[in-house]
Amino acid sequence: MILKYFAKKKKDRRDHLSGLKYLLDTKRVADGTAKVLRGDVEDTKKLILSMDTKDRTTMGVLSFEETFVSEETKQKLMGDFEKATFPGMDKSQYNILWIEHTDKDGRIELNFLIVKLELSTVKRIQPHYYKFDYPRKIGRASCRERV
Repeated sequence: MILKYFAKKKKDRRDHLSGLKYLLDTKRVADGTAKVLRGDVEDTKKLILSMDTKDRTTMGVLSFEETFVSEETKQKLMGDFEKATFPGMDKSQYNILWIEHTDKDGRIELNFLIVKLELSTVKRIQPHYYKFDYPRKIGRASCRERV
């Protein structure tokens, strides 16, 4: 399994729904290679449009080499990811949308879109900050190599 956060392109910052459009591309949906696993698309869309900040979402993927992952395993992985990303927060305090893609040579991809808003206080949250999170990832990898 690979965890990857997507970088924002400048043009995507102007179109706040571009990430959602990518995840639920009409061709993918029509082909049946994109489906919502958890979350509500309309609620997510309304939250994104209601915000007045420039950077409103974080997107990424849990990508698997396997062509089959059981529904139970997917739900557990999504739950564990949410616990790690939002420690101490209740599910009612954040909005995350999970969409499965199966159009890349049969690989399973669990894509996520996080709205950067804590729902009970309506304050901005930063679930992933590249500048600080990337070096920690590298640090852990180099520690494993030494063992």
